[in-house]
Amino acid sequence: MAKFNVPSGVSVNEFFEKHVPEQFNEITAGANLSSLAGKEVNLQFNVNDHKYCLKINDGTNLEVVKGGVDKPLMALALSEQIFLDAVTGKIEGMIDRFTDPVEIADPVRLKALMDTKGTLKLTLKNGADNIPVTMIFNGEEKPAVDISVDLKDWIAIQNKETTGQNLFMNGKLKFAGDMTLLMKLQTLI
Repeated sequence: MAKFNVPSGVSVNEFFEKHVPEQFNEITAGANLSSLAGKEVNLQFNVNDHKYCLKINDGTNLEVVKGGVDKPLMALALSEQIFLDAVTGKIEGMIDRFTDPVEIADPVRLKALMDTKGTLKLTLKNGADNIPVTMIFNGEEKPAVDISVDLKDWIAIQNKETTGQNLFMNGKLKFAGDMTLLMKLQTLI
């Protein structure tokens, strides 16, 4: 899985305005991005009160839109410290699948992203701390589902070492809300 190489101490603004544009072509080089041909994909990151959207056209052209866009394909909201810990590798694997343009280009994943509408409110348990993460798909807040899972188990899902269904069956993942949306999210998380 490709990911951005970001030094510790980077600011959110620096990540989006310097590192993402500089590394985008390197990350996508040699990848099959044909499923993105003729499409505009908007991945938005709401970090505290700031919004940054990665606007990807045809899989090859990237524009970083400070301030965000209306109804992005996916909007991921989290705190600044958690975001920085994730992109600098301190919490490796937490959001890599959502920042990686090659992952988004997977035809099955892209179709699932385009077809999913609703909100995932995720609570990642890390010892005594809870990390809240919200994902809104296609600008639609409803239906909604809440998922609670340990951070290490979430990362295992992201790394395809386990599934949400397996964690649920073993009592390690709890959910409340819309079951139909939960089933759609299996392809995305």
